[in-house]
Amino acid sequence: MVSSGYGRESVLSDHERKNLAILEVIRRGKTISRTDISRLTGLNIVTVSNYINDYITKGLIVERGYDSSTGGRRPTIIELNPAYTHVVGVDLGIKNIKAVLTDLEANIIATAGKERPKEDAESIINCITGVVEEVIKTSKLDKSKIKGICVAASGLIDKEAGTVHSTVGTASVFLPINLSLERKFNIDTFIENDATAAAYGEWALSLDLDTKVMLYMYSGVGCGIVINGEVFRGATGVAGETSLKDHLEQTDLWIGKLSALGPWAAHLGIPEDVKGRIKGGADSKVSKMVKSPDDITLETVFKAAKENDKVSIEAIEMAGNTLGIRIAFLVNLLNPDVVIIGGGIEQVGSVLLDSVRRAVKRWAFEEMAEAVKIIPARLGDNSVALGAATLVIRNVFSRV
Repeated sequence: MVSSGYGRESVLSDHERKNLAILEVIRRGKTISRTDISRLTGLNIVTVSNYINDYITKGLIVERGYDSSTGGRRPTIIELNPAYTHVVGVDLGIKNIKAVLTDLEANIIATAGKERPKEDAESIINCITGVVEEVIKTSKLDKSKIKGICVAASGLIDKEAGTVHSTVGTASVFLPINLSLERKFNIDTFIENDATAAAYGEWALSLDLDTKVMLYMYSGVGCGIVINGEVFRGATGVAGETSLKDHLEQTDLWIGKLSALGPWAAHLGIPEDVKGRIKGGADSKVSKMVKSPDDITLETVFKAAKENDKVSIEAIEMAGNTLGIRIAFLVNLLNPDVVIIGGGIEQVGSVLLDSVRRAVKRWAFEEMAEAVKIIPARLGDNSVALGAATLVIRNVFSRV
C-alpha cells in the first residue's frame, strides 16, 4: 500500500514550500529562466538553481535552449515535463460521477463518467471505482504512471476517515472511499470538498499568482477559500459551509423569498420561483417548453431567460440578489480580491452576475465592495474534477 501522505492535513516543510513555489511558477510560465523564477518566487538564484538541477536529474524539468540576452551569458530556458507523471480527479456529484486523467499541466488525457447510484455507500464506492478504472483504461497509461487520485464531493468531508456526510439530500458515504480506491489501484487517494477543489482549480488554472484572497461560490451551497495560494479548510477541515444548520421561517433571517443564511438547493430555488409565478397566472415562455409546471428545471429557465422571458429573468435576478447578500457577508468578513460564481449557475450569464454585483455593492462596505471582482467560473463542467486533479498536482510538486 502506498503511504506518501498525499492529501493529508499537514503543514508543508520549508523544502516542500520551495518546491511548490518554484514548480507552480514554471507550470504557469510554460518556458522560463532561472532568473525569472528567482524574481517571481523571491528565492535567491543559487537556491533556485539547486532545486532546478535536482528536478532535471529526476526528469521533472527539461531544458529547452537559451533565451535572448541583453549582454553576458544567455540564460537557459526550462519548462515542465508534463508527462513526468499523471493524476486523476473525480467529481462525486449529486447526479453523476465524473473522472478526468491529466498530465502535470492539467491537460485532460481522458474522461469517464456514470450516473451516481441512489443506493447505499457501497454502491457509490463501486461506481467511483468503475469510473476511475474506465478513465485509466481509456488513457492507455500504466497505473505506475499515475501518482495520485483525489475524489471531490459535496458535503462535510472527513479526510482522515475518507468519508462524506452529505448535506444536499443524497446518500452519505460513511465507508472509507480513499482506502477502497487505494486497495483497488495501489495509488494514493484522498478526498476533498467539491467547492474547495473547484476553488483551487480556478486559482491554479485561471487566475494570477498575485491573487491574495479568492472565494469560489459553488452555487449557493458551499464556498471554497484560497488565501495566498493556500486552501483554507478551517480547524477541522470543513470550512466553507455558507448556510446555517436549520431553516426556521420564524427567525428574522428572511430576506425576500429565500433566506440569505438558510440552506439552499444548488439551483437557488429558481425553478420553484418560476413554477409558483406560472401557477399564479404569470405568462411565461417556460410554459410552452414543458408539459407541466412540475417539469420546470434550471436549464429550462435559463433557456427562457436567454429568449428575454420576463418571468425567468425576474426569478434569476431575485436569486442573484439573495446570493449577493450572502456573498456580501463574506466580502465584509474576508475582503477578497476575487469572488468566482460557479457550480453551473454562472452559465445563465450577466442576468445573474449583474444582480449579484448590485447586491454586493449595496450590502458590503464600500472599501471591500469596490476592491472585489465578481466573475464567472471558467472551467465549466470539469471544474470539480479538474480542481481535484490540480490538488493532486500540488501534492506532486510539493513532495517531489
